[in-house]
Amino acid sequence: MMKVKVGCDIVEIKRFNKLDSKTLNKIFHKNELKNLKSESLAGLFAAKESCKKVFDDLDWHDIEIKKKRNSKPFLILKKDRDVLNYDLSISHDGEYAIATVVFLTKKP
Repeated sequence: MMKVKVGCDIVEIKRFNKLDSKTLNKIFHKNELKNLKSESLAGLFAAKESCKKVFDDLDWHDIEIKKKRNSKPFLILKKDRDVLNYDLSISHDGEYAIATVVFLTKKP
């Protein structure tokens, strides 16, 4: 048996304008910090928060967001959650970034 789980988050981009390095390193992986644009960080944060809404016991570093060559985001979960498949979307517009993740999992 399988189950669909959905997480979504929206954040205001300006929240990420002047985060200190301690905060950045607490939330993001080193590879995620290669692009320090506020809109990119906001999108990554929204994606991570979307995952945390689905699996509430994940820590920030349990989730890593990367991009394929075509710029489609994909994620790496550091904890096994019986995920069979997933889809992740991140978008920016004006003052906001939003992310939605849909997981197909083995039902416990």
